[in-house]
Amino acid sequence: MRYAQIHFLMLASLSMVGCETTPKVDNPVLGPPPPRLESALKQQKLKHTDVASKAADRKQILEGDFEDSGNPFESPIQTASSTSDVSANPTVDESQANLADSDVVAMVNGSPLFVSDVIGIYNFQLKQAEQKMPPEEYQKLRRALVKRDLKGHIERQLLIHEMKTTLKKEQLSMLQEHLEKAFNEERIPELQQKLEVSSTQELEDKLNTQGRTIFGEKELFMKQQTAIQFMAVKAKANSDFSREEVLARYKSNIKDYEVPAKVRWQRIRISYAKHGGKQKTIGLLDEVIHKLQAGEDFGELAKKYSDGPRSEKNGQWGWTRHGSLAEPEIEAALFELPIGQVSQVFETEASFQIIKVNERKEEGVVPFADVQAKLEQSMISEARMKATKEILEKLYAKAIIETEYDIDAEEPAAP
Repeated sequence: MRYAQIHFLMLASLSMVGCETTPKVDNPVLGPPPPRLESALKQQKLKHTDVASKAADRKQILEGDFEDSGNPFESPIQTASSTSDVSANPTVDESQANLADSDVVAMVNGSPLFVSDVIGIYNFQLKQAEQKMPPEEYQKLRRALVKRDLKGHIERQLLIHEMKTTLKKEQLSMLQEHLEKAFNEERIPELQQKLEVSSTQELEDKLNTQGRTIFGEKELFMKQQTAIQFMAVKAKANSDFSREEVLARYKSNIKDYEVPAKVRWQRIRISYAKHGGKQKTIGLLDEVIHKLQAGEDFGELAKKYSDGPRSEKNGQWGWTRHGSLAEPEIEAALFELPIGQVSQVFETEASFQIIKVNERKEEGVVPFADVQAKLEQSMISEARMKATKEILEKLYAKAIIETEYDIDAEEPAAP
């Protein structure tokens, strides 16, 4: 899905007002520290009755009239107090507490993030899981999903907050108008095609069976695209690398493009144990050798006489590299034997073996021309990731974030 027109809108808007919104102080050394809060909420359950009580009316708030607000993206906010009576009990055992959709899991610059904001996208799967899992395991799953996804939602909230303090009301209104148009003209048809429906009502019905709604899809779309478009403008990453720059990266990582030698080959293996011992196997081996000398097809003989793996496939093995075989002598022959020539008989502890090399590729490197485009794209992606990281670090430095979760820790995948 492409939203280039929105990106250009954002670019034009920012060029009118600038990007820096960091407050200045007279003395940068003695001035106030960045207002990032690692508050007592780390040890307390963040349940704010005054905010949670409004959770049932979130749809009405989000769809409400914005005439009294200077920002069409901003919902009325009531800052949660970290000294609330509900959250003042430090003895709450998180592992035993139920995590309700209306619980607040983080406050980001005064805006609450509810459990439903973080894991609402998994409602359909969670409802199925709830029917199959014990209650304590189900709650553990919900908490794991919140821990895993919370940081991304906080970062999105930071970007939206930065946008709200950067753009003017009319610019925000214009962006909202473009996003709504993109949702109706692009996202809705995408959902209809994906869910195989032909009308908006059929789409709503199909989404309902999955615990979703068009309103919810729109809310998610608006938040995601607002953050994505704003980041695309703020993170001015290099997207035009010269051939010399790409070639330098290629040469500095040349080991990544090394191609080891490999062969495709066939084998006839006659095991001693399957033919009454080594001595009795020699007679069968002589028969195979005479037929090979008479010019009979190696693959047909492998299918008839070999008892090794792939005998039913004419003894054919795919591309094999150094270190793949347990028998060093046979492996050495694979990389030395002339192509198309049948080998001598190899006598191992358990069998007689004869091989034939059909194709060999010598070691080398992938040509630069073959990887130039892909390498350049990876360099562009790296530059964007670096720019994104720098922007987020600046936003974190001046943000007010309250949460009981350690958003800096690497969270494992949720079960």
